[in-house]
Amino acid sequence: MLKWIDQGMPEATVKWAGGLKFTGEDRLGHDVLMEASKTYGGEGQGFTPMELLLATLGGCAGIDIVSMLRARGQNLTGYEVAIKAVRREQLPRTFQKVTVRFTLKGDLNDEIVNRVVRLTMTKLCPIAVILGSTSELEWSYELQRDAGVGEAGEPKVGGREASPTGAATPPDPSH
Repeated sequence: MLKWIDQGMPEATVKWAGGLKFTGEDRLGHDVLMEASKTYGGEGQGFTPMELLLATLGGCAGIDIVSMLRARGQNLTGYEVAIKAVRREQLPRTFQKVTVRFTLKGDLNDEIVNRVVRLTMTKLCPIAVILGSTSELEWSYELQRDAGVGEAGEPKVGGREASPTGAATPPDPSH
C-alpha cells in the first residue's frame, strides 16, 4: 500500500472568525488565521490567503530540499527562503510572477544542491508545480558556509528558472 494513503488524505476546514478573518484547520487540529489585507478591511492579525500560499510554497519546498540534502549526506545547517510575487491586474488577480530565493547554510556541494532545488521546483513540490503552471516561477539559491567550516565564505549563488514547470507528477499529500 502507498505510504501517503496510510497518512490520510489532506483536508482542511475554514471557519469565519468575524470581520474579514477566517481560521483554517487541518485534519490534525492545527490552525492558521487568515484575513483580508488592511486595504480591503483586514486588521493585520493574520496571513492574507495569497501570502499564505507563498508561505506554503516555502514550506513545501523546504520539506523536499532538507530531506533530499540530508539523504545525500549534505551537512545542511540552515534553510531560509524569501518569496516575492507580482499579481495580475485583471480578475482573477492570480500571481503573474513568483520569485523564490533560497539561502542554504552548511558544508554543501553546489552540484547536489542545484539538482535538488531544480527537482523540487519542477517535479516534487506540488505547490511549485501548481504555481509554475499558472505564473512565471523563478528561483535561485545562495550557499553560505558556517563560520569555521572550510572557506571563509563568499556566498555561492546559483539557480534556474521555470515557466511553466511542465507536466505535474502525482502530488505528495504530505505537503
